[in-house]
Amino acid sequence: MQIDTKDIENGIIIGLNGKIIGDSVAELRQTIEDKLNSGVKWIILDLKEVPLMDSSALGTIIAAFMKLQEHNGQLVLLDPQKNIVDVLSITKLDSLFEVYYDIKTALEAVKS
Repeated sequence: MQIDTKDIENGIIIGLNGKIIGDSVAELRQTIEDKLNSGVKWIILDLKEVPLMDSSALGTIIAAFMKLQEHNGQLVLLDPQKNIVDVLSITKLDSLFEVYYDIKTALEAVKS
């Protein structure tokens, strides 16, 4: 898995490429923790290049979501592939996360 980050104002876009399973989950967790500790108010997780994630990856994303909510922040998902949407639906997490399919709308949502 590859992680690309783009800081914007008081938030960040985290672009992910590849499967988020096994050891790559720790790398994602560390990236998110570092950004949360630096004071970001919002995160957009760009999932368009992620074909698969395991339960540990979901747990990492949920933990980040909850930590941001505690501080009136926001985490949204951008352009997840069908497999990821299916996992979110099966686990009922689709009601937890806001999902956007274009960056402009996602940015408007987190900045409002």
